[in-house]
Amino acid sequence: MLGKSRIFYESSLSTPHQKCRMARKTLKEEVAEYKDKYLRTLADFENYKKRTHKEREEILKYANERLLFELLGILDDFERGLGALKETKDKKLKDFHQGVKLIHNNLIKVLEQEGLKSFSGIGEPFDPKFHEAIGVKKSKKYPPNHVVLEISKGYKLKDKVIKPAKVFVNNK
Repeated sequence: MLGKSRIFYESSLSTPHQKCRMARKTLKEEVAEYKDKYLRTLADFENYKKRTHKEREEILKYANERLLFELLGILDDFERGLGALKETKDKKLKDFHQGVKLIHNNLIKVLEQEGLKSFSGIGEPFDPKFHEAIGVKKSKKYPPNHVVLEISKGYKLKDKVIKPAKVFVNNK
């Protein structure tokens, strides 16, 4: 846009000194424009690097989520089995119970090292972020809309709930 008027203006200049001043001014404007483009591109690139770094960290943080979620079913089975064996009076079954309990504790230790944490909801207000209501049950011990019975624990991986606790909620 400025090119045509600038050419006309430059041709009407009478001295080489004026032409040189005009050329210098034009070059300064172009340098400022290129510098601005460079700084914007540099800022965009820095933002891109930060965003991809954050995305990569997020992927790595939850890389094992699916595997850990699958293992939670096995962990629940372990706990149900331990509960059934707990009441036995048979010496051989008690020894078996102890062995299974050791394996269960080792599995929990490994899962916790990967960032898995269990949580319970009994006595707490029902929160759909942490609890899955599978029924209602009247209780005088807890206020309305509080968890009264837990069927299975809930689990978090780092700070993300990957399996809500299955609970019964008080409906007074």
